Amino acid sequence: MLDIVDRRPHIWHVNLQTNKSYRSHRTDVTDAAVETLRPLVAADGEFDIPNIPGRKLWVTRSGKLLLATVQAENPICTIAVAAQTVGADKLWQMLHENIKLATRADYLPSDNPWSAVRTEVGLADHPDDIEWLTDFERCLAWTWIERVGPKR
Repeated sequence: MLDIVDRRPHIWHVNLQTNKSYRSHRTDVTDAAVETLRPLVAADGEFDIPNIPGRKLWVTRSGKLLLATVQAENPICTIAVAAQTVGADKLWQMLHENIKLATRADYLPSDNPWSAVRTEVGLADHPDDIEWLTDFERCLAWTWIERVGPKR
């Protein structure tokens, strides 16, 4: 019998507004992208996003959990990445506070490392940002996972 289960390490990515999800593998992200984003996940704080003028990233880290907000004048999107089980449910629930989303606050997307993106009202002022945000979210997630290591 043919084993068609993909057992390669992956991150499960979820868009909270649409509940659309996909699996990404490390080969989906270039080494150059990870190297470029590495300083953005090295500490908590505010950072300019490389090659995206006028955009900043606010980063908060806790253990193997990352919460980041892409911002122009106002927040554009929030990205969460979980590379551990402990606290991942709280991070997921926090993304659902005070907002109606297509996903449920009580249902985590995966036991594997996951990344979730929630668009914010500031995206309406910068609709062209949607073109790079999906790639950015995937690259940021892999950069974080490589920094902290896989879930245990």
